[in-house]
Amino acid sequence: MAKYLPTAPALAVAAVLILLSAVDYGVAEDSLCKMTEKGMVACLPSVTGGASPAPPSDRCCSALSRADLPCLCRYKDSPVLSQVGVKPELAKQLLARCKLGLPGECN
Repeated sequence: MAKYLPTAPALAVAAVLILLSAVDYGVAEDSLCKMTEKGMVACLPSVTGGASPAPPSDRCCSALSRADLPCLCRYKDSPVLSQVGVKPELAKQLLARCKLGLPGECN
């Protein structure tokens, strides 16, 4: 796999986007790494925006807080991120913006 996102916050967002693409193709059921499709969709404005992205919504942060972050870290190198418009620099900031800790597995 190509390495597009080297840090853990980006990993969480990667999983969000992977789930979205999997749902579009009928692959995923209701969640990926305990992150629901609705939670992932809620996070998209915070990782795809322009110079001033939207702050993460309560729904986004709540979904991330319940997600299996080490599981999400497995998707950090997915090329799906750039394909769906996720900006790596914004994805890297998402966990911190939600005031969530970075799991050791994501380093």
